[in-house]
Amino acid sequence: MLLISPLETPRLRLRSWRKSDKDFTLSLWGDKENGKYMIDPVRENMDEVYLKCVDEMEDNPEGYYLLAEWKEDATPVGTCCIFPENGNYDIGYCISKKHWKKGLGSEMMDFIIRWVKAEGGKSVTGEVADENVASIALLRKFGFSEDRKTRYKKWGEETYFDAHYYKLNLD
Repeated sequence: MLLISPLETPRLRLRSWRKSDKDFTLSLWGDKENGKYMIDPVRENMDEVYLKCVDEMEDNPEGYYLLAEWKEDATPVGTCCIFPENGNYDIGYCISKKHWKKGLGSEMMDFIIRWVKAEGGKSVTGEVADENVASIALLRKFGFSEDRKTRYKKWGEETYFDAHYYKLNLD
């Protein structure tokens, strides 16, 4: 799905992901530290099937893939995705480690929640590895609570993460 127009926070512009964003995205998600808890593989495990999936993000009919960039100069700082289904919006997010500890995750999360409400969403969910304390803290800051236990595998690896879905009811 493509946004009709970019979404703006005080410092960021969230716009639809484009194939021209692929190098930044792969460097972000494929970084061993930055993408540590993501399902996405580290750079050396990115196979042709995975790369084809990334190429298909530009106008995916199942959800929104977004690039977060500084409003002032369009430098990319992160990504997020939003998948609406039956009133629930499942989200994912990643901020470049060069921009950690600047409040960008909070700024993005606040805006996503407000946007989902404006779209008529009833709830927001996000799956987070139990070891990812920073992401769990971010979700809890916005009122998310544990919904259900899960487990996921990192693409192309035998790395598994015990995880939980966190949920925020908007009613």
